[in-house]
Amino acid sequence: MNRRDFLKVLGASGGVAATQSAALRRVLAHSQPGSFLPTVAIERDPVLHAINRLTYGPTPDLVAHVQAIGVEAFINEQLAPELIADSALERRLAPMTTLTQTAGELAAEYEGSGNGFQVRSHLIAATLLREIYTQRQLYERMVEFWTGHFSIYLGDILSGFLKVDDDRDVIRPHALGRFRDLLGASAHSPAMLVYLDNATSRKEAPNENYARELMELHTLGVDGGYTETDVKEVARCFTGWTINPIRRRFDDGSEILTFRYQATFHDDGEKTVLGQTIPAGGGMRDGELVLDILASHPSTAKFIATKLVRRFVADDPPQSLVDACAATFLQSDGDIRSVLRTLFGAAEFWDAAPKFKRPLEYTVSVMRALNYDIQDWQAFSRPAFTVLLGMGQVPFNRETPDGYPDVQEEWTDNLLTRWNIAIAAAHGGIPGAQASLKPLLEANNIPIEAEPILNFFAGLLYGRGLTSTETTSILNYVATDPTNVEVLQDALALLMAAPAFQYR
Repeated sequence: MNRRDFLKVLGASGGVAATQSAALRRVLAHSQPGSFLPTVAIERDPVLHAINRLTYGPTPDLVAHVQAIGVEAFINEQLAPELIADSALERRLAPMTTLTQTAGELAAEYEGSGNGFQVRSHLIAATLLREIYTQRQLYERMVEFWTGHFSIYLGDILSGFLKVDDDRDVIRPHALGRFRDLLGASAHSPAMLVYLDNATSRKEAPNENYARELMELHTLGVDGGYTETDVKEVARCFTGWTINPIRRRFDDGSEILTFRYQATFHDDGEKTVLGQTIPAGGGMRDGELVLDILASHPSTAKFIATKLVRRFVADDPPQSLVDACAATFLQSDGDIRSVLRTLFGAAEFWDAAPKFKRPLEYTVSVMRALNYDIQDWQAFSRPAFTVLLGMGQVPFNRETPDGYPDVQEEWTDNLLTRWNIAIAAAHGGIPGAQASLKPLLEANNIPIEAEPILNFFAGLLYGRGLTSTETTSILNYVATDPTNVEVLQDALALLMAAPAFQYR
């Protein structure tokens, strides 16, 4: 998609947006060195830091809530999402009836109808709505984390049917539970078994795809100490782990597209995995023993801890915190909440340098900050999908099983698109959605004047007030046409496009 088409998708005029973008670039270019940069740890408000790391971005109501109860209470609250009411989000999701249907029901209704795309669009749209509106923000962040960790590409209609089950019944119930439970649920997931070819693995010719990714991506890590022989042995252990096919029903009444252990497909001989003997005759228990070995392995603890610290702290995870989180993982039998408590309680977390937002996170944080109300999710989701596709991060759209990367260097080539998102959002140009800025300002007793408005949003977006040089730069721009509301909207777009808001 070229830039003009992107702006059309957002409902903005290409010429106007180009002019705005050029003007805002000039403001940043002529600002004093050090202006509009991310807030460093020594100047950072702990409330905003906790919000920016645990959630998809601040809202005025959330900031007020955390200020009222304190940061520690907020972290404890977010670690117990089952106690947080989320009825407003549930009402938004209610029309997406496919989210509650099984893969078998979806296949019966949509396969061959030409409407299978609706299943995938519901799942992706629901992900965006959850991230924007849920009160269980940390939980949703962990759902995203594990969705990437156990990544499944939503590339065809069958994958769409299966991934609905995987999202609802595998990732979400276990996102803050025990890692072994999550790993086991994933190993039984028809979506995973189909995606990594284990559903067709037989004793005569074991398929090694799932076995390899199970160790490299799901547990031990590429340097976790396993060998090619281990890959082959693990593949043998999981022969017979398959699914009930879409066009065949079995006498036991089991539903199509659900997990099935087929004993006649299983290699029941003795195996050796990571030096441990798995006796012959174990049947399906062979795979369960492998999962037990992998879930409790020190390399798995280190690998999971490293990824969590990278997600919440820094692209280059501090080794001291990785070690602490890995120790908690092993001591707690892989309890994810316990690991997160260690992480959020560490000095390395509170002293962390700013971390660059990935495209999805940036887009969601803009919507949250401007108090956007998505009134027509279908009108909103179509251009949103297109824009995220252009930036390379549509949910469930990573073709390789490693999940979307979590380091800045992978995402710095879409800054122009981010600028255009900021411009469109500040000017109310998001299709199907309405920015509620005036009620937001009135609720926070902000005078409808340029300087207090911009200072209010700077505090929300950056976790600090504007410096004198930043204030001068923006107000000089506003002064070029002080009675023009669009110029003030341009200034708000600048706050969101500047480096200070590209990081959290």
